[in-house]
Amino acid sequence: MENVAPTAVPGMEAEEEAISFLDRVLEDEDVFYLEDSDCRTPTSPDGPSSFSETPKGESESDKGLLMRKLVLSGVLASEEIYINQLEALLLPMKPLKATATTSQPVLTMQQIDAIFYKVQDIYEIHKDFYDNLYPCVQEFDNKTTVGHLFQKLVNQLGIYKAFVDNYKCALETAEKCSQCNNQFNKISEDLKVKGPKDSKEQPTSVTMEALLYKPIDRVTRSTLVLHDLLKHTPADHPDYPLLQDALRISQNFLSSINEDIDPRRTAVTTPKGEVRNSKKQFFLLKHQQYDCKWYIPLADLVFPSVEESEPIPQLHATPDHEIEEMKAKISVLKSEIQKEKKSNKGSSRAIERLKKKMFEYESWLLLFSPTIPFRIHNKNGKSYLFLLSSDYERSEWREVIQKLQKKDLQAFALSSLELQVLTGSCFKLRTVHNMPIISNKDDDESSGLYGFLHVIVHSAKGFSHSANLYCTLEVDSFGYFVSKAKTRVFRDTTEPEWNEEFEIELEGSQYLRILCYEKCYDKSKLNKDNNEIVDKIMGKGQIQLDPQAVQSKNWHVDVIEMNGVTGTLKLYLRELPEPLLTDRLYLAFMEGIALSDPAARENCMMHLLRSLPDPNLMTFLFLLQHLKR
Repeated sequence: MENVAPTAVPGMEAEEEAISFLDRVLEDEDVFYLEDSDCRTPTSPDGPSSFSETPKGESESDKGLLMRKLVLSGVLASEEIYINQLEALLLPMKPLKATATTSQPVLTMQQIDAIFYKVQDIYEIHKDFYDNLYPCVQEFDNKTTVGHLFQKLVNQLGIYKAFVDNYKCALETAEKCSQCNNQFNKISEDLKVKGPKDSKEQPTSVTMEALLYKPIDRVTRSTLVLHDLLKHTPADHPDYPLLQDALRISQNFLSSINEDIDPRRTAVTTPKGEVRNSKKQFFLLKHQQYDCKWYIPLADLVFPSVEESEPIPQLHATPDHEIEEMKAKISVLKSEIQKEKKSNKGSSRAIERLKKKMFEYESWLLLFSPTIPFRIHNKNGKSYLFLLSSDYERSEWREVIQKLQKKDLQAFALSSLELQVLTGSCFKLRTVHNMPIISNKDDDESSGLYGFLHVIVHSAKGFSHSANLYCTLEVDSFGYFVSKAKTRVFRDTTEPEWNEEFEIELEGSQYLRILCYEKCYDKSKLNKDNNEIVDKIMGKGQIQLDPQAVQSKNWHVDVIEMNGVTGTLKLYLRELPEPLLTDRLYLAFMEGIALSDPAARENCMMHLLRSLPDPNLMTFLFLLQHLKR
């Protein structure tokens, strides 16, 4: 329910949503780049703004100064978050060391040193960097220099080298200690990270494993902010050579780290994204080889009950907005490929280049999107975790395995020679020869449906006992399945009647899946991991979304022409009495969206968005909500 007065000031949530929308909109130069458009509008009059006025004769150095301050403000905000994460990680270290010398230690000193190796040093380096950078940003002008601070920071990257070398040992030690000591397990599963000092955010609960990964994630992005600063620093500025030197040191350090890391040595502890990158390389290899890492005979495979299962380690899931951004990029590339094909001058080389780019994007999406855990165990308690994109697939795996286990199966052990023969046969016996993505399809193959599908979930019958029932709808999108809709829970019945209508967006979709669940309200059966669905699947089905079959069945298909939507939007923007983003701020928006460092980009866009006059900002947010509907 929304009830907003015309003069209401938009909240932080709406502003952040608007920024993510700007990220997509401002990159589409064909539609919104005003310099190449004939829909110029009068210069906006001066309005109330927290952004300093820019004179007409403003120099490039003044613009660069403004961007440098915004980038550095983003660095400060990012550093504060990182320092809070390190503080949360270090918080249990002192009490653990205090108990290590008692008669009942939680951990030994050797275990503590292995887990927290170099974390204190990293914290002190970044705390010193933050304390020195803060006053520079607060009193920033064209004479302010910060290059020496970044140079000092990168010269201490050797500490990170030691941390990276010990990372696997730290994780393994923490995992073993958690399994052997319930007290430490409780500590490591619930570390509190406080929010920024100026925010009202409550401390968030994070696992020790996730916090131990933060320094690695941090150091791999160390060059981004240096690139942004150099871009907006004049060549004659005292900071320029210092920042260049800092960038060189940082790049050399990252190169040495990459050379030292052996993928086979880090396979067990590599975070989710990095594991999937190696999988992507596997798909692209011309000469494929197979190596057996483990196997479980079906006779030894078990599915533990919810009560018996151990908590699944926290997964480093890819944020939803990154998934949506990648899908948007794929859609743009698909449109460009179609334009090239229709154009008389469209070259095969240009089309192949676009297809190659789309293949890379689709590969990324296919490997980064699955988040639903499917875990199997052997009789000795050893478990293995798979990530799937759909609960439908997880149910299929369970059903097939349980069906095969009904046969008279015997446990066995394979010799090294038998394993070698088996893995050598994998290439001939495999059933998947290509990644299930659109760019692999020939031109005459169906690439699925695009547009919107209207689905009405009426009712269900055939249940043997009363239950609390609901349904979910899934469609495939660029090779993986996504849950798109969910009905309400119909309580205590054998014949639920939902009668709910949904509008589902299709993006190269070929199948519609429906799953019916029994809702679980018994708290004793709740799973310990948020990703695990505990509700029982009562039934499922799948419908092929073939374009010809749809037409033959007289299904109603609404096709929304994107050019019509953008054309109407451009006409509306052309008729406005002044530019929506204002002439004064438009170029700043374009420069802000081009920043490489995510924290700096977000900080810059927040400043610019709040700087719009209230009528412009309210109009922009209204358009955003309208386009979403």
